Amino acid sequence: MLTVHNAPPDRRLRPFIRSYVQRESHLKGTELVEPVVARLGAVLEFQFADPYEVPIYGIDKPNPSAPITLIGPITWRRARILIRGHVEALAVLFQPLGFHALFGVPVSPLADEGTEGQGLIGPSISALNERLGNTANFQERTQLLDIFFLNRLTQVRPLGSVGMALERLIAPGRQVAVSDLARQAGISPRQLERISLQYAGMPPQTMMRIARFQRALRLKVEDKLSWTEVAHATDYHDQMHMIRDFRAFAGNSPVRAFEQFKPDHLSRLAL
Repeated sequence: MLTVHNAPPDRRLRPFIRSYVQRESHLKGTELVEPVVARLGAVLEFQFADPYEVPIYGIDKPNPSAPITLIGPITWRRARILIRGHVEALAVLFQPLGFHALFGVPVSPLADEGTEGQGLIGPSISALNERLGNTANFQERTQLLDIFFLNRLTQVRPLGSVGMALERLIAPGRQVAVSDLARQAGISPRQLERISLQYAGMPPQTMMRIARFQRALRLKVEDKLSWTEVAHATDYHDQMHMIRDFRAFAGNSPVRAFEQFKPDHLSRLAL
């Protein structure tokens, strides 16, 4: 097991950032294997000790994470995390449109990939990494993160009607047709898809499917519901449609995927 610290950002940052998560462990002669399932939103991760390895399924070579890594949104189960030795990792979990809103970087090239942070964000992130590394106190680290992102917030322009349309697309409740949302935003469905790729890293239909998949996982975590009840509560047409999404996004049936979904896993904390 990993020791987990979790905290929300400053309230002004909550439209952009879900939470800050720090995970620590000293593993002697053992390793933890953590599945990476589909999720909306990017993750910025700082490694202060032994790096994770992130092997890609079907590629037989080591893939250690960088000291500062930006992981884009995940659209399928492409990789897993191997954790060994002394772990001290600090993650910033962004809202589905949050990273693009704060940094203006197109997200589609980042989907399903881990990218070295300084090359993407610039030298300011390396300076932040140094300040974070000079303290091991989680509360102090969250304060440093708040200061950094609040400074970015002064340069942010509102996402406007298109951003609000995409947020409505993934909100809980009755699903809305993509064509209807595009019309409400005053653009064509093709334009909405292009903007969705830029803001969220995936097409609108994929956003809707992954948002529903995540709601199904969250319901199973929070409530003692049967899988049939979860499928009904999340508006799947039937249980077979939910099973199809779990195989696509988690690589397993709902039962088997949930068995592997531990409380200290980053994918679970991102819910």
